[in-house]
Amino acid sequence: MEIVAGQLVTEIRQYFYRNMTAQNYTYAIRSRLTHVPQGHDGELLCHRIEQEYQAGPLELNREAVLRTSTNLNSQQVIYSDNNGYQMQRRPYVSYVNNSIARNYYPMVQSAFMEDGKSRLVLLSERAHGISSQGNGQVEVMLHRRLWNNFDWDLGYNLTLNDTSVVHPVLWLLLGSWSLTTALRQRSALALQHRPVVLFGDLAGTAPKLPGPQQQEAVTLPPNLHLQILSIPGWRYSSNHTEHSQNLRKGHRGEAQADLRRVLLRLHHLYEVGEDPVLSQPVTVNLEAVLQALGSVVAVEERSLTGTWDLSMLHRWSWRTGPGHHRGDTTSPSRPPGGPIITVHPKEIRTFFIHFQQQ
Repeated sequence: MEIVAGQLVTEIRQYFYRNMTAQNYTYAIRSRLTHVPQGHDGELLCHRIEQEYQAGPLELNREAVLRTSTNLNSQQVIYSDNNGYQMQRRPYVSYVNNSIARNYYPMVQSAFMEDGKSRLVLLSERAHGISSQGNGQVEVMLHRRLWNNFDWDLGYNLTLNDTSVVHPVLWLLLGSWSLTTALRQRSALALQHRPVVLFGDLAGTAPKLPGPQQQEAVTLPPNLHLQILSIPGWRYSSNHTEHSQNLRKGHRGEAQADLRRVLLRLHHLYEVGEDPVLSQPVTVNLEAVLQALGSVVAVEERSLTGTWDLSMLHRWSWRTGPGHHRGDTTSPSRPPGGPIITVHPKEIRTFFIHFQQQ
């Protein structure tokens, strides 16, 4: 074990060897505690412990698992986002055979366990298997190397002879329900989208350019996430008809970007009832939000991928209550396009933003 203390970060390095005579370690855990001052508004700039692991190459038929034990009375219940979108409750179920493996669930981005007072949140930059094999425990599958072609595999080849070395990163947050609810979504985005460090001239040393020297950033409310803001590389009709006809005729054409049109996708981060404030619908004025990019002349809502005009779509409608009901097609009941939009909990909306030509 090594402890490296610094003014900004303290790193605890733990190395694990297969035996006392091994020259190289097989596993490593690096825990980072950040010492940051409060922001200008008095809020802490860091609310987490970051742990980076190194596992592999593993011996055959081995699994590397990180198990965290707490005094939380979790009743062996965990919550994980099996699709990276919504959280699902995962209670432990006892089986006659293979209970450990059958109580493993996917964690795409985040998971947590809780009791009546506190919650422990785990955030990941990649997908893992997760389980709770005991009260107050949560374990994450970091790496595995298996050769299990036994009779019980039901004819499936379950070989995973992975000899690689992995370096997963987890963030741990511990606190009250209200605090971790507000932090989990934003922290997950911070882990998934690390800052990109760019080097340039210092202010005052760069050559003067004509026009404004500084533009305001595109800012959104804290419960909205800007998934995409880009210029599409295609140029077909808004109703998709012309593009589809050209594809059927074998006319590929060249992709030409329309520099006056921007693809915008917004995602509401919170579920219904997850937070009394952040789970509320959000209304934003896209003209005001995007004013730093230019003058907005039209807002056109599109399908999720941006390829279809939303007014041309017919969606299936399903009754979620008891009773039998056949699906039927309905048109979306949204007002015509305009700069003021409302995004509801867990909703994703995509738009073409048309700017005035300069």
